[in-house]
Amino acid sequence: MAMTVATALHAQTINVNNNDGTYLPLETRYTAGIEFNENTKVVTLTTYTGEKHHFHTGKVESISPKADKTTELKYNLEPTVIFDDNDRNLFNEVIETIPTTETDDNDYGDFVDNYKVATVVEIVFSDNDVKVTGDIPYKKNGAHLTIESTVGKIGYIVSGKSANGSLKIYSEKKFQIMLSGLELTNPVGPAINIQTGKTVYFTIDDNTTNSLCDGATYNAPAVADEDQKGTIFSEGQIIFNGYEDGSGILNVTSHGGHGICSDDYIRIRSGNINILSAAKDGFHTNDRFVVGRTATASPRISVNSTADGIDCGKGEVIIEAGILELNTGGEAIKVEYEEENPDPLVIPNATIDGGFIKFTTNGKKSSGIKTTGEYIQNGGIVQGIVKGDGSKILNCDSNITFKGGRLTGFAEGTVLNDTTSAGGIKCEGNINIQDCTIAIACSGKGAKGINSKNTTIKSGDITILTTAENFKGNEGTRKSIAVDTGNFSITNGNIRLKAYDNTISATKTSIFKGTLHAISESDIAIDATISQTGGWIMTKDGK
Repeated sequence: MAMTVATALHAQTINVNNNDGTYLPLETRYTAGIEFNENTKVVTLTTYTGEKHHFHTGKVESISPKADKTTELKYNLEPTVIFDDNDRNLFNEVIETIPTTETDDNDYGDFVDNYKVATVVEIVFSDNDVKVTGDIPYKKNGAHLTIESTVGKIGYIVSGKSANGSLKIYSEKKFQIMLSGLELTNPVGPAINIQTGKTVYFTIDDNTTNSLCDGATYNAPAVADEDQKGTIFSEGQIIFNGYEDGSGILNVTSHGGHGICSDDYIRIRSGNINILSAAKDGFHTNDRFVVGRTATASPRISVNSTADGIDCGKGEVIIEAGILELNTGGEAIKVEYEEENPDPLVIPNATIDGGFIKFTTNGKKSSGIKTTGEYIQNGGIVQGIVKGDGSKILNCDSNITFKGGRLTGFAEGTVLNDTTSAGGIKCEGNINIQDCTIAIACSGKGAKGINSKNTTIKSGDITILTTAENFKGNEGTRKSIAVDTGNFSITNGNIRLKAYDNTISATKTSIFKGTLHAISESDIAIDATISQTGGWIMTKDGK
C-alpha cells in the first residue's frame, strides 16, 4: 500500500523513524511530498525542484511530525573529500622493541644499539685529498678513498668536503659509518660504495648536514661486474639512524642512478633523509624496506625521483612511523615480485602500521602504492594525489585489509589508451574494511573509486566520489562508478557515495547495520540486488 504525506510549510521537520531507536529528520521546507510504500519499505522524498530522494529500509516504523526517538541519524547529503592538514600531527607510530638476545628471526643485527665499536677511524675529505686517521689498510687517488678491512667492530667518522671524491669500502665484517658534516660528490660514480654483503650502519650525527652526489655517467668499475647503482650503494643491508635526538640531515642527489640502493634491504629508524632528486628510484632494494622509530626520535624522509619513490623487489614494505613525502614520476611505493616459479618465502606485501605518508605521482599508470602481494593498513595516515592517466591511488594484485588509520586520495588522471581508467583503489582480490577512514575523489572520466572482486565493510567512515562523465571511446563506454565489485556487504559504518553513473555496480548489496548514502547524477544509484536487514540505505537516482 502506498501512502503520500503532504508536508505543511510551517512545520520545521518530519522524522522517518527506525524501530532500532534512530530517526532521520527531514527539513520540510525542501519537501513537496513524501511517499511511503509500506510493502517494499521505500520512502521517497520529493523536493520542490522535482528531485526525488529514495530511502530504502526494511526497518521503517513510521513517519511523524516530531522526534519521538532517542538517536538522531545525521548525514552529509553532499559528500566532499579534502586533505586534512591536521593529519600531519595526528598519526600514530609504533615504537620499536630492541631485541637484547639474538635469534634467527628477531632482527637483532638491525639495531646499532646492539653493535659496539672497538676501533674508530676518522676520515676527513678535502678538495683533492682525504686524510685517514686510524689503523686500517687503505689506498687513495686524490680524494677517492678505498678501504679493505678484514676486522670487525669498526666505526668510521666521515666529514669534510670534496667535489671530486668518493668512499669505497670492502669488508668481511659489518661496520658503522658516522656522517658528521660530509659534502662529497663523485662526478664519475657513487659517492659511497659498499662492496660487502654485511650490514652497514649509517648514523647521521646530530646537528650536522651531510650532502652526497653522484655523476650523470659512471666510469667502468675497477673490478669487473662490480655493482655501482646509485649515489649510496651497498651489496648488503643498510640501516639508517640518527645519533641521539635524530636532528642530523642527509641530502642525496643522484644524476646517474638511484638515490640510495641496497642489493639486500634498507631500514630507516631515525634522522632526516632527503632524496633531493634521483635519475632513477629514490630508494631501491632487492629485498624489504622498513621504516620504524627509536624511543627518542622518528625519521623524516622526502623523495623527488624520476622513477619510483621506494622500489622494493623481493620483499615487503613496512611503514611503522615517521613522515614520508614522495614526489615521483613512477610509483610512490612499489612492491613488485613476479616470478614464474615464485619463492614461497618472499612476501611482497605493503603494510602501514603507523606514520604519515604523502605522495604525488605524475607518470602514466603510476600508482601511489602498487603491490603484487597484499596491502594491509593497521594505522597511520596516507594522503595521495595521482595525476597520470590510468593511475591508481592504491593498486593491489591480491587482497586489501584496512584495520585502522586513514587514507585520503585524489585521482586526477583519466582513461589511458582507451583501456585503463584512472581511479582510486583497484584490487584483484577482496577488500575487507574492518575499521578505517577512507576518502577518495576521482576527477577523470570513466574512473572507478573502488574496483574489486568483493568488498566488505565491517566498520569505518567511507567517502567515494567519481563525478566526472563517462568515457566514450573506440572500445565502448567506461562508466564513472563509485564502487564496482561483486558482493558488497555493509555490516556497520558510515558510507557516502556519489558518482556520475551508478554509485554501486555489484552482484548483490547487503546492509545489516550502518548507513549508506548513494547519489547518482545520471543513472540509478544502486545497480545490484539489495538485501537489507537493518541500517539505512538512502539513494538519489540521476535524471
